[in-house]
Amino acid sequence: MTNADLRELIVGVDLLTPVHGGRDVPYLNLDNAASTPALTAARDEANRMLEWYASIHRGAGYKSQLASAWYEKAREQTLEFVGADPDYHCVVLTHNTTDAINRLAVKFPYDNDKSVVISHAEHHANDLPWRNRGKVARVPVSPAGEIDPDDLDRVLLKEAKRTRLVSMTGASNVTGTIQPIHELARVAHKYGIPIAIDAAQLAPHVPINMAGSGPDDRIDFLMLSAHKMYAPMGGGALIGIHEFFANTCPSVRGGGAVKAVEPDAVFWADPPERDEAGSPNVLGAVSMAAAMAELKRIGWDVLEEAENRLTKRFINGLLQIDGAILYGLGTDNLDRRLGVIAFNLGDIPHAKVAAILAYEHGIGVRNGCFCAHPFVLSMMQVGEVEARAYSEQVQRGNKSLIPGAVRISFGLYNSEADVDRALDALARIARGDVALEYEEETVHGEFHPVGGATDYERILSGLSPES
Repeated sequence: MTNADLRELIVGVDLLTPVHGGRDVPYLNLDNAASTPALTAARDEANRMLEWYASIHRGAGYKSQLASAWYEKAREQTLEFVGADPDYHCVVLTHNTTDAINRLAVKFPYDNDKSVVISHAEHHANDLPWRNRGKVARVPVSPAGEIDPDDLDRVLLKEAKRTRLVSMTGASNVTGTIQPIHELARVAHKYGIPIAIDAAQLAPHVPINMAGSGPDDRIDFLMLSAHKMYAPMGGGALIGIHEFFANTCPSVRGGGAVKAVEPDAVFWADPPERDEAGSPNVLGAVSMAAAMAELKRIGWDVLEEAENRLTKRFINGLLQIDGAILYGLGTDNLDRRLGVIAFNLGDIPHAKVAAILAYEHGIGVRNGCFCAHPFVLSMMQVGEVEARAYSEQVQRGNKSLIPGAVRISFGLYNSEADVDRALDALARIARGDVALEYEEETVHGEFHPVGGATDYERILSGLSPES
């Protein structure tokens, strides 16, 4: 399958967007780690389902019965996509990874004598929800964001008696480092502790086999987001131990989560329905399942080969630019990393680099700390005293001094031409070839051209006649 074939599968890939000088250029999205564009398969399945859309599970009409079947089929497809064991796992359909982790977290009652073990490389979504469940113990990581199973072993040697769960990222959203999740599972299970994997970055890029080779290395819980895997319609999933869900209180309470309700008693439904109170996001589930099916149809070998090729080309080119600083693993470890690449250009502020790429080159990237502040600060060797000083500045309304990096991340549709276009723009920025003068807005820490704001009205006005 060629790159041209892959681009045909994506919605909006060739849209023209305005840049400096009144020009319109094809938009280059290199922020896929945040959200991917939609696969046409996900869009088309959602549109097809809209014709039959109805409330599910509690309607007697044909449309409701069909929508219910469609929703349950999406659940089955999700279970199969992650290689789960249907005798051990079940799927709770959620809004996204953050929602899934929060739902899992609240099923552990607060107990400050208990702990959850995470790594120092976690996204805030797999850090903050655990902080009000009890103690959080952290496994150290390398500057590239690598989690060493031996380090987990050392932490559990001290923490195992009080640890309720090990919860780790499957791939860093900062450096793209792929973690040895089954080796980590073996360590956790050696101590009789279940393991959860934040697969938000992992799921769109590599095949997942939750069942593993057996009970010793299987993954007990896994969380993912549809919006990072080409179905941006608000879907997600928490895949976990059926027995655990059956023996814990619902994470969300309301209609649909019960068998019966009395004035002074509640009889909860069986999993997974007991954790899906309220009217679910049927379109999100259906489009997510369609995206999963399309990724499998394309083939993981095709996706991995293309991503490795683009990652190698970009990193090799980046290191030829004066002042470029790469964070994470290099090209000699392509099998251990994704096409998620963090870097800086000398002492040019990361927010300014991102702004120039957008305003002058029509390239979308991400900059900052990527919702992984503790890891990014340690990756950049920012000490505790300095980090606290930055935090105090932010609390006073000034984000301009926060350290961070620029991140580019590839999607299945990106091409070698995209890589070269980005490298050319970065080389221009590094040598000072910048057309506009920029000023920093300190409240948000963003740079914008002096006296020139982007006009979005011509697009927004098309949303409704009244706009």
